[in-house]
Amino acid sequence: MKLIAEPSPRPMKILAIGAHPDDIEIACGGSIAKLCDAGHTIVGLIVSGGECGGNSSSRRIEAMKGAEFLGINKVEMMDFPDTRLDNFVLEISKQIETVVNELKPDIVFTHSVHDIHQDHRAVHYATVRACRNLSTILCYESPSITQKFQPNVFVNIEQYIDVKIESIREHEDQNKKSYVQPEQVYGKAIFRGTQAKLKQAEGFEAIRINLPI
Repeated sequence: MKLIAEPSPRPMKILAIGAHPDDIEIACGGSIAKLCDAGHTIVGLIVSGGECGGNSSSRRIEAMKGAEFLGINKVEMMDFPDTRLDNFVLEISKQIETVVNELKPDIVFTHSVHDIHQDHRAVHYATVRACRNLSTILCYESPSITQKFQPNVFVNIEQYIDVKIESIREHEDQNKKSYVQPEQVYGKAIFRGTQAKLKQAEGFEAIRINLPI
């Protein structure tokens, strides 16, 4: 299912951060796959093993499979306790900052603050703190976002919606959840696409964005 995206004239380094093993695929899998095909270097950072939402061993293996399917170059797994990340914001931030200092990413994808899941909000706060000196931070849409989530950046994933769905299917431990079903993934992509005058899109809230114009 690898597509040939137009090669970027300026390859970037991109960091995608998720609280749990499937967060990146569900929220921004289409954008990540598109960026991978364009020749950008992408590192995935997963903060917990998701042990409270399934089998931790399986989920960690599936996280690697999902990342490989998208084309992510490298995945790093942290070991903070699932559902209790809000107790470790400072520690998470320090570990993210270590990765940031090594990678020096041009773009960072992370959770939105407009999310009812405490782990997602914790990762948002940790990311903003760790990436305080970076110019582009985009917050993605998880299934648990609130109505306050208002995307102002959109990525066309018309050619990548099926790639996104297949990457989510790699997380077999979670395949009974309603929000991972293909019709829901398609529906959300169509909804965001309509907002952006596209067929299918992923929407992001920009904390900061540097446009190279």
